[in-house]
Amino acid sequence: MEILEEIAPLLGSLASSNHVYAKWGAISEVTIAEQVFDLVTVAQADWAHQAVAGAVGPASAREIEAALEPVEAAGAVALMTNLSAFDLVYSRHHLRDRDHAERAATRVAKLLGRGASWVTNTEDMGNGRAWTPVTRHGIDVVVAGSTVEHFVILLALGDD
Repeated sequence: MEILEEIAPLLGSLASSNHVYAKWGAISEVTIAEQVFDLVTVAQADWAHQAVAGAVGPASAREIEAALEPVEAAGAVALMTNLSAFDLVYSRHHLRDRDHAERAATRVAKLLGRGASWVTNTEDMGNGRAWTPVTRHGIDVVVAGSTVEHFVILLALGDD
């Protein structure tokens, strides 16, 4: 089975709630920041009714790129797990089975392999977390991984 054929249902599963978005594909001339910006555009259109009037976020892939920092693979797996399993605003509210989310996130990371590069806009998913916004919504977290051949992105939004 080709990697993307296996990644598709895994990321679809991780993004099964209405506040989590996923994107994956083959690497092209487009940067990971441009791929994230494309996904942010889709998410913001879906969540337009939730946006605070006048709220602004990054307006370009370059601004998204400035928000992204490297993260180790283990940290990326933890982020993907938590983005899928817990609500960003009400972190004690479970959206899905955490063990299932962790298995799916672990498999995604294994499919990309040890040479994958991972980035995020957050320092931690716990209380007191800090992040650099990539959307115009109150809370957002993105984690993205890429190799020379493939990329994966998981984006979660919330408004408090």
